[in-house]
Amino acid sequence: MERISAHAIDPKHLDGCKPIPLNIGVYIDGYGAKKSADMLYDMGDSKLYDHLRNQAKGESSLQKQLYDKIHIPLGPEIYAEIISFCLALVELHVVAVMEDRYRAAGTPVRPNALLVNQSNPAEIELNDGKHNVLGALFPVTEEQWQADHYLDVACNGTIYSTKKIDRQREIARLNRELAEARHRDDTTRIAWIEHNLATIPNGVFHRRNRDGSIGGPVDFDFVESFYDAVSDRVGYYSRLGESKVHWGYDLGDFGEKGVDCDLIMQVMDDLHAGTVDAFVFMTNDMDFFPLIERIRAEGKAVFLCGLQGNVSNRLIRAAGRDAFFDLTSQQVVDSLPTVFMAASGGVTRELALQWTFLAMLRERRAGR
Repeated sequence: MERISAHAIDPKHLDGCKPIPLNIGVYIDGYGAKKSADMLYDMGDSKLYDHLRNQAKGESSLQKQLYDKIHIPLGPEIYAEIISFCLALVELHVVAVMEDRYRAAGTPVRPNALLVNQSNPAEIELNDGKHNVLGALFPVTEEQWQADHYLDVACNGTIYSTKKIDRQREIARLNRELAEARHRDDTTRIAWIEHNLATIPNGVFHRRNRDGSIGGPVDFDFVESFYDAVSDRVGYYSRLGESKVHWGYDLGDFGEKGVDCDLIMQVMDDLHAGTVDAFVFMTNDMDFFPLIERIRAEGKAVFLCGLQGNVSNRLIRAAGRDAFFDLTSQQVVDSLPTVFMAASGGVTRELALQWTFLAMLRERRAGR
């Protein structure tokens, strides 16, 4: 079945195990994902620099060579790679939590991590031969090994964002407003419009400050490319409604207005259709508090992932603190350099995912 982590299970390892379907829906607030990517990129790049400094053992020229080879400049693709990596970890985490809930309810299930590892072995070679990482970091009990059920996982994600900007339409609109501004001899507005007419073809517009002066730039070309790149990795792309960019006096935040409604309506449709067993939200937005409460009231599992400190405590409490996946946890931050290396061909993404997730399981078992 389709999974964001792409961790398929080979049927030969199921030994007649009975499947329990687990359909995970991941709902990504595009604006929140972009904010998360900004922070995680900086953290990951800094961590990579420190890691290579230690590897080079003080040899600055070697450190620079390693960094130049592995470092990936800021861009939509590496942003999307970081976000999709985090979402893959979230998926694996959700599966582990749901397994615990089934066991607590009296249904033994074979660990998905075991089945994934058997199908996609993560091995390390030592002096005395090859060793499976699973055995070292996540020993499986005999009862779990003999369990006659497993979770048959499907995980699909949707990123919710604005429709792409029609540049020609916006240019035509600004030209009409320019004619009106010239008629009124509104010099500050004329300057703002002319500035945007020059930058919009290159994928950038500038907000207008309340005093009429030219405000900060928004690189909508970068943001749109980021949304596309995430959607390629996690599922399909929601482009409902008209562009949410407004060129009025009080220019709203790019990509926010109206998008939340699209997400909420889709979640309610999925909830009523019964097609999703576990709902996962990547967002920092407090507005989803009533939605999360509604899902829990319907008896469905709900999870939340985001940046600790940016996500409202009330939102975390609504999902349940054990259902919150902190993207700034030490395990995630420590794994970020592997995302850069995987993207540049240094390591495989699958191995990096398994290594990080198994370490997280070990930490979870230890109760840390």
